[in-house]
Amino acid sequence: MDNGHSNGIYRFFITATVFFVLALSAGCSQKAIRQPEPATEKEKTPYDILEKNVYGTSRLYIGKQYKTGANPDISSYSDCSNLICAVTRNSLTGSGFEFRPYYVSSDRIYDLSYEIKKAEIKAGDLMFFVDGKNKQNHVGVITRTSGAVVYFVQASSQAGVVERSTKSEAWEFYWKKHFDSFRRWKEIVFMETQPKY
Repeated sequence: MDNGHSNGIYRFFITATVFFVLALSAGCSQKAIRQPEPATEKEKTPYDILEKNVYGTSRLYIGKQYKTGANPDISSYSDCSNLICAVTRNSLTGSGFEFRPYYVSSDRIYDLSYEIKKAEIKAGDLMFFVDGKNKQNHVGVITRTSGAVVYFVQASSQAGVVERSTKSEAWEFYWKKHFDSFRRWKEIVFMETQPKY
């Protein structure tokens, strides 16, 4: 075989190999420096904040006595609607959201909330009860759940501000028969106080 021809084939083989290696390394280097897509972090909602803070906030009111029309933030008394508004309002403190009605009566709380299923409930949601005429006239706020057991804080005319559960004697004796629905605040009651960046 001609020696010059062999050298030509050899040079072609070397050149092709070098190009292949360079192309391969260029492709690898591009993959190595490519930035990943930024992960989108779930924005905190007022519902997330309530879920986190309602239990601790509700503790501040337990033991206050019942009095119609009393605001528990400025007295040692409360009624059910003032309690629910105070717990909701103060659970959002410093979060960038405010509970803007400040105070609404229990029938307005009903109008400003919507019904949810038991499987959906979380701390910060509401529990409504009816009187003997099937009128929704009493409300509590859910503080936590444990399995199928629901814990809620309410201002009862008999016991003042207490935490009850769906496993308590009071539930079996009275509240279970008067239970109406689980509900959640509508978004319109929350106002954002800090701009999003």
